[in-house]
Amino acid sequence: MPGLPTIRGIKAEELDYDASKGLKAFLVLGGVVLIVAWIPDIIQTIVSNTAPPFIDVYTTSVTNVLDIGIIGPLFLVCLYLLNKKDGLAVIILASLLKACIMVGMMLIIQTTCQMIAGIEIPLPQLVTKVFTFLLMSGFAFYFNHRLYSSLSQLRKKLTDDASLNGSLQ
Repeated sequence: MPGLPTIRGIKAEELDYDASKGLKAFLVLGGVVLIVAWIPDIIQTIVSNTAPPFIDVYTTSVTNVLDIGIIGPLFLVCLYLLNKKDGLAVIILASLLKACIMVGMMLIIQTTCQMIAGIEIPLPQLVTKVFTFLLMSGFAFYFNHRLYSSLSQLRKKLTDDASLNGSLQ
């Protein structure tokens, strides 16, 4: 149908991306990690009826809400749509991977600035809030490269098919 949204010249209904087991595992783990990473802080806050410790150092409550309420579940929705072969999944996947990559880059800058400023982040928070997300960012970079390589091949195939069909008519 003319006028449908496209991603790099590929119509939404032509987005047929076969997700690898690794990507599917990444989406499950990513969704779970984004939710689980913040649960201990929230439980501690509820139990003690105080503000989360170290909140001023590395994050805000808005981050909790976005990760637990939107981004984490979106990982799982993306996986569901990929399994259904829905073209929207590829668009969501591309966005999620870019967001993960950007978070990784910002974490490197943020943690470096915090260290220079003499802010000490306890090891448990460093592991759950920094290293985990840096690892996710690295995997996102890898899967992003694979996604766009696959889409580039699909686009070339569609272009070749279109020019072949055009020459036959």
